[in-house]
Amino acid sequence: MAGSDDTAPLRWCAVRMSVAPARTAGCLLAVAGLLAACSGPAGEAASASTTPPVVAAASTAAEGFPVHAAEDVQQARLRLPGGPDWLAVTDDGVWVKRDDGGLDRIDPGTAESALDVELSGGLCQGVGAGLGSVWACRDTDVVRVDPATGEVTGTFPLGKTATQGHLVTASGRLWVLAGDGGTLLCVDPGTGSVVTKVALGARGTDLGAGAAGLWVVSTVDDQVLRIDPDAGVVAARATGLGSPVAVAVTDQVWVGTPRSAVRLDPDTAAVLLTAAFGVGLDGSIAVDGDAVFVRSGERFLVQLDAATGTPVSGVSADVESAGDVVVAFGSVWTSAFDDEVLFRLPRD
Repeated sequence: MAGSDDTAPLRWCAVRMSVAPARTAGCLLAVAGLLAACSGPAGEAASASTTPPVVAAASTAAEGFPVHAAEDVQQARLRLPGGPDWLAVTDDGVWVKRDDGGLDRIDPGTAESALDVELSGGLCQGVGAGLGSVWACRDTDVVRVDPATGEVTGTFPLGKTATQGHLVTASGRLWVLAGDGGTLLCVDPGTGSVVTKVALGARGTDLGAGAAGLWVVSTVDDQVLRIDPDAGVVAARATGLGSPVAVAVTDQVWVGTPRSAVRLDPDTAAVLLTAAFGVGLDGSIAVDGDAVFVRSGERFLVQLDAATGTPVSGVSADVESAGDVVVAFGSVWTSAFDDEVLFRLPRD
């Protein structure tokens, strides 16, 4: 299922078409990726070598790290009909984007849905939190939601890329991939007007942002890009990682590919280490201090040591689908979209 060869985008299509319906638009991009490849524009600040200097060998439970059954360690298991998938965090809860178009705010005290927001319109992917709002979508529009009331306070027709699951904020702006993902929009969060357009030189599929900056992954063009949000340019670019699917950004930058988790230098995008635990075609990755959490449909959840990439522990679960993962309120939260379940698991 997970691969980095030229047939990987076709397999990605097959998997996504068989699971979450709202993700199928990404297949058009994936198929297109077999026909043409984008290269970075001349004169960029950096183009990183991607030869991994450190490789953490794959391990199994038999080789020395413990794997616990979810039912033995879970703090909560919440059934959420409608395809719970992408996750975001605010001060008062974990937000879950459902494939049926709605949002749930999960109360960290009860681990139950405290607010249900129904967003009319077609299926779409994406949720985020920042600048005092929750961000979600209707079709290709981005919507601004009041986190206290669930009221939609703005609708911005931005032509959002279907695959973007994380709506991020950086430098006081909202960032949205548009069209086929080749353009990154810098959006005024108050008016929804486009302040800057960044030509990526690759078709972006998702974003991540944090203390280490603003980052774009391109699954179809096998690139990871660091964006200078103030200058509105691509500041560094990594290639050849193996169809990156997800990026997690704190003061560290970790990329999840189908077969590996890769730590990048925050300035140059050079590969610092590679761990042989991937996110599959529709999983995710999260970083919290010295721990990295890799979510996939195959292994469910593996915790890595951030300094070495070695596996620390794992969790198995009786679910078949992948989903997103975040660390918040002292716990690890992860979704399983086709199984319609949200898990709360202990951080350590």
